[in-house]
Amino acid sequence: MSQNAQIGAHQDGRWEGLVGAIRDVDPDLLLLQEVEWLAGPEQAKAAREELGMNLVVAPSRQMNPAVAWKPRALEWLDTDTRYSATDMHHGYCSLQLRPLGLAKEWPVPLVAISTHLTPYSVEAAGQEAQLLIARAYRFGGIGLVGGDINHMPLGDEEPDWSLIPPYNRSSRCHRRKSSTDPWRGNRLVGEVFRDGDMTDVAAHLADSRPDPSLRALTGKGGQLRVDQFHVTPALVPAIVDYRRVNTNADHYGIVATFDLDRVALPAAGEYV
Repeated sequence: MSQNAQIGAHQDGRWEGLVGAIRDVDPDLLLLQEVEWLAGPEQAKAAREELGMNLVVAPSRQMNPAVAWKPRALEWLDTDTRYSATDMHHGYCSLQLRPLGLAKEWPVPLVAISTHLTPYSVEAAGQEAQLLIARAYRFGGIGLVGGDINHMPLGDEEPDWSLIPPYNRSSRCHRRKSSTDPWRGNRLVGEVFRDGDMTDVAAHLADSRPDPSLRALTGKGGQLRVDQFHVTPALVPAIVDYRRVNTNADHYGIVATFDLDRVALPAAGEYV
């Protein structure tokens, strides 16, 4: 599950409701964004108890991302936040995890990355996506990037841009030659993930079933499916399901199901 908590959830009383929604889903892996207050050790400890999950919060310039996991399902091996606070606007939290109870042990870990790409420039967000793709492959090739991607994915229909604030149009659309030209979403970030051989989970299922409703918006005010999961080729055969969850934040939660016994294990040294 991935959830942008919306800044201030700990101050306006929404966090308790979000915890309830997350516990209803009961994910083995949880990617969080805009949880800056959890960077405090006491707050992080309380969140672990509330969620019933282990938790790592990444360093960040602002609005820290985090990853939580169920220890009965996943064993923590290492944390990678090397570039989080220096090379990205909001940062990323990347864990290396060993799934438990598999029919066959993996030679490399699952890399799970929670991120929040910059909303202010599609070009800058594309560079951040390039960094994350490298981190997703870095430890053997079984990787997932999820969170608030903030920009238009490939294949989704154009929204009604007149309903979207001008500051979002200026950062999420192609430049126009004149003020009378129509707005068109800039899909650069989606192209970067595609060119990194990453698969958009919701789009993959929407096309293969087919079920266009899986492309529904996730940003309640921005009219876009900004919350996304992208996976390396190894995880594509393991994709089982995807859905939205309506929570008391300005983003829907998104939930993906994987059968990890169906992972296509990369060849030894393939991504070294």
